[in-house]
Amino acid sequence: IKYEILEGLPTYGPMYISITENNNAFYSEGFPVRFYKSDGTNWVANFEPGWTDLKNIYELNDTSILLVIACGRCYLMNPDETKPISVFGMGFSKVINTQDGRLVLQDQTDLTIIETNGNHWHTERISWDGLKDLKLENDIVTGLSFDPMDNNDDWISFTYHIDAKLLTGGSYHR
Repeated sequence: IKYEILEGLPTYGPMYISITENNNAFYSEGFPVRFYKSDGTNWVANFEPGWTDLKNIYELNDTSILLVIACGRCYLMNPDETKPISVFGMGFSKVINTQDGRLVLQDQTDLTIIETNGNHWHTERISWDGLKDLKLENDIVTGLSFDPMDNNDDWISFTYHIDAKLLTGGSYHR
């Protein structure tokens, strides 16, 4: 076992370690997780949250790195280390697993792809403000993007080919 999602911060034992984007102390309860190191010891992280309700941890296939999503904010973590490898995002609301083990994260305006080795990249902007109804077939993501630029408040379809990094449609480039 590499981690345990906690119901709350422990009331006794060693002090938790605040995990934030800028290494500032964070004293409110965020997303508490106990990590188990390879040497048998453990430590508790208190992740500063983002803006959504999405909280989970994903093990990546080709590495010991974990993707921690704390209320929409992402942290790539090695359980043996108390500093994040990378911190990004604030508003991720959905995760889609690909057949080959990659993760597709949905934000309000674009997607982020997490490779199985922990590398990640962001698509170009797809929507002015909102994505919905995402579906994945093979390596193609389809969905709707919000277009507030006319009086109809339309949802415009898009497709994103993950391997080719090719966007077709969407409201932002209309």
